[in-house]
Amino acid sequence: MEEGSTLVAIKQCFKKIIPSNDARAKIGPLNFVVTLVFCYLGDSKTQSLESIRRFMKDQLGQELKRNSFWERLSRKRLKNLLGDLVAMLIKELANTINIGGDILLGLGVSGVLVIDSSSISLWDGAKGKYPGTRTTAGIKWHACFDLFSGVMTWFDLTPTSTNDRKCFPDVNSLAKKLIIFDLGYWDYGLLLAIDNAKGFFLSRVKSNSVIFIEGVVQGLSAIHIGKKLSAVNLKRKRGNIIEIAGGILYKKEWVNFRTIGFWNPTEKCYHWYITNLKVGAHLIYPLYRLRWQVELIFKSCKNSLNANRITSNDENIIESLLLASLAAHLTTTSSIVSIGMNQLDDEELLALSFQRIAQVGSVLASHFVSYLINSSKKFMVNLVDRIKLFSNELFDPNYNKRETSLKTVDKLITLGL
Repeated sequence: MEEGSTLVAIKQCFKKIIPSNDARAKIGPLNFVVTLVFCYLGDSKTQSLESIRRFMKDQLGQELKRNSFWERLSRKRLKNLLGDLVAMLIKELANTINIGGDILLGLGVSGVLVIDSSSISLWDGAKGKYPGTRTTAGIKWHACFDLFSGVMTWFDLTPTSTNDRKCFPDVNSLAKKLIIFDLGYWDYGLLLAIDNAKGFFLSRVKSNSVIFIEGVVQGLSAIHIGKKLSAVNLKRKRGNIIEIAGGILYKKEWVNFRTIGFWNPTEKCYHWYITNLKVGAHLIYPLYRLRWQVELIFKSCKNSLNANRITSNDENIIESLLLASLAAHLTTTSSIVSIGMNQLDDEELLALSFQRIAQVGSVLASHFVSYLINSSKKFMVNLVDRIKLFSNELFDPNYNKRETSLKTVDKLITLGL
């Protein structure tokens, strides 16, 4: 892929979705949206609507009156435009970054995804639309990310009271891909649906699940076949990896998936994982540990992209600001990774830090604005050069001293374990 092609794709998304001019406004919609998206980057401890207005005014060099700014920000039209922009960015950036080829080949999948949700507290006045659980008001951001690039591939926004299981990508989009999720998504029907769609899943097993031992692969005597897994005394097996063919009764039909247990010395019990992935049992726990990356991505978006600083009670403003933050994530992460990866070796790519990538994105915010609102090629060249300049800041500098989770998986695949 040509250098800067991701940046070109991003610019096309903005131009296709956001009109350049509006006869009713001195600042055109495109300039307004671009500066709104990138004003919401940075590590400032406070991010008021007034500070956003000042940033946009300074970037554009044009007057932006308070009343006019608030009126445009509160429009449903702006929220819809930002929603369409984020949707198009997700679609167009889906295949622009190619990282993890050897690992994907070893796993027999075309991609690895991680899914989770993160709650964002809102002002109390927003409780009508977004009632909270632990707080008076809150919005929950459900998202699925590509494990290797950290780029979001799907999202949904709901009140914090919404159960995670109700929000999940279309399973048909998971064909040939592995998706890793926690117990919040545990559902027999979901496992079966992903399997039927020719996708792959990896999850912890819920403690109260009824799983029968239909076959033994390793670590357990065949005399236990036919018993409930929960009824078998496994304390003498501590330290061994146990793999069984786990039978689950779902809607009066039996389904069978690999069920693998790893001894947890702290809790003095086995932790069980269920999957339809066809790899060595040794890989299952290291693979599941990769789910932690989703927490780091959420943290980076909240800290450096200010996704958790929504300073309004207005429904349209709340969603517009969060969608602007998601657009900033998609734009900066995809372009920084796609350009920066060409400057890194394989070891450094396995140590990419999503928090560092987000921080670099916040530093380059004004350069992204200049590129997206100007037609001259020099602004793209300048942005590409800036990203290259920061390429050594994109990965964990301690990767030689402390093996990353991705490196562990890569090593196990290479060794054929």
